[in-house]
Amino acid sequence: MLDYVKKNKDKVTHVLVYLLDRFSRSGDGAMRLSKELREKYGVTIVAVTQPIDTSNLGGVFQQNLQFLFSQYDNELRRQRAMAGIKEHLEQGIWCKKPPMGYTAIKEGKERKIVVDETGKKLRKAFRWKAEGIKNDEILLRLKAMGINIYKQKLSMMFSNPFYCGIIADKILNGKLVEGSHEKLISPEMFLQIHNVRAAAKGKYGVTHKKENDQYPLKLFMKCDKCGNGYTG
Repeated sequence: MLDYVKKNKDKVTHVLVYLLDRFSRSGDGAMRLSKELREKYGVTIVAVTQPIDTSNLGGVFQQNLQFLFSQYDNELRRQRAMAGIKEHLEQGIWCKKPPMGYTAIKEGKERKIVVDETGKKLRKAFRWKAEGIKNDEILLRLKAMGINIYKQKLSMMFSNPFYCGIIADKILNGKLVEGSHEKLISPEMFLQIHNVRAAAKGKYGVTHKKENDQYPLKLFMKCDKCGNGYTG
């Protein structure tokens, strides 16, 4: 919006919003932006349900107060929403978007999270990983089944306890809760996969040593012109 106003200076005189809290979620940010629009571009913010005359200091002060009250109201709503989410999670009810392989359905008034057709195919990926098959091979097999995902996402799936029926979320502060959703795999298989991945960690790739006995002064000798350390 600000870019449009800058490009069309002297053509825009007012910005209409339904409520002032629709203009910005941040009180101080809204005050800075409205001041910039008003003083640099001659543009006035007008809330059709909260008309305020900002052509005088009293009106500007009143509008700024409304911006702050709007931010407070938004933060209060957010706090209540987070409290509600935490309460549901502690009861084992996942109220967010389910991960890949799951679909949220409605049965009457009840929301259920069930394994979908993609999840049934992903179940094979978990079994393959438990057997020690490498991720690259698993990705090829999934692709042949019509599932295209990147390697990092596959690794994240293997480390997500949601698939074995456990809810872990940062809002729970490290607490693990048994979920009410359908399990894709058993907890035993999840632990087996964890052990397979732990055993393979560091097995592949190049190990980098910070210190090398052949170059004992490598970290200390630097070029007197550019200041960079010597590398060889």
